This record gives sequence, structure tokens and C-alpha cells, in this order.
Amino acid sequence: METRKSKRSLRLALVLGAAVAGSALVGWGGLAAWQAYTQNAGNAFSAGSVTHTNLVAGAGHTACTSGNATTTICDVIVTGANLDYSWLGVSNTVTITDTGSLPSTFELSTPTGDAPTGGLCSYLNLEVSDANNTYGDQAGVGTIGATTLDNASNAGSWAQGQANTFNFDVTPTAAFGAPESGAMGQSCSFAVLFTQAG
Repeated sequence: METRKSKRSLRLALVLGAAVAGSALVGWGGLAAWQAYTQNAGNAFSAGSVTHTNLVAGAGHTACTSGNATTTICDVIVTGANLDYSWLGVSNTVTITDTGSLPSTFELSTPTGDAPTGGLCSYLNLEVSDANNTYGDQAGVGTIGATTLDNASNAGSWAQGQANTFNFDVTPTAAFGAPESGAMGQSCSFAVLFTQAG
């Protein structure tokens, strides 16, 4: 009788163990069928651009567009040939427009390694100005040190689309027209660099 009871207990224990194991497997499988996700897609970065246009006034000039971190050679702003003692000077303008996506500052300078050349330079005055400021006034065309330029609103920080027009006036010094002036037969050449920093 005792043996039969222990066999029955053993059988019951095995059945209960199998049932518990089966329900655990069913429960585990059921949990695997229920899932939740969150996804943060499209994390991306892009760098802003630093570009501007340089437009010299006058017929035949087209906008000269800068590239990111490149120097673009644009049209001549002021020029004169076969000048004589009665020459009074020449003026012209260049308009700079911030076309990049970043706020910028602008500087005017002589390009590195490109100082003005020629004996006539000492007989010329150069003035650079806008409607609000004079940025340089030289007796004798010389190297232009880095000079911060304002936009048309007279602010040093330029936003996208902001612009300003700069006047370049080249006039003769008093010595230019003097009798037996050393200016005769001489020439002068200089370059102007507009630098934009984002």
C-alpha cells in the first residue's frame, strides 16, 4: 500500500512538474510575442556655409561669388591709364553681400605677399569708405592692414543677405602735378582682399 502511495505521489509530482514547466514555456513564449520599441532616427549634422558676392559698379561687371574657404579673383574696382598733370582722380564702388548661412564678419586688407607695386603709388591717395565710416585714408597707396568692415546698418556682424557698398576714391597727391614730377612714366598696381569669417 505504501509503495502504491509513493508511486502515486511520484506520478503526481512528475505531472505537476511537467505542468509547471509547460506553463513556464507558454508564459515565456507569450512574453516574446509582446514587444515595444522606441526609435530616434535621423540624427544628423551639417556645417553652415561662409560665402559672399562681390559686385563692382558699372556696365559690364557681373557678381563675383566666393566659395567656402577659397579666394576668387573679381573685377578691377578702379583703374586709370595715360594720366596727365590735370588728372583729378577716379572713384568707384564695390558691393559686398553675405550669401552664406552663418553670421559673419568682414575685413578689408591687402592680400598677403601682394603689396602695392610701382613708383606712382607714392603719388596717389586712396580712401575707402561707406555711408557711415571711413576705413582707410592713405597719402600714398600702401599696404592696407586688416580693417573690420560694417554692414549697411553700421554693425560689425553680418547676417545672411546683409550687404554694404564701399567707395574707393583714388586721387593725386599735391606732388603728382608738380613740374618735373617723378610721377611721369610711373605706374601703380594694388590688390584689395575682402575676407569673410563665419
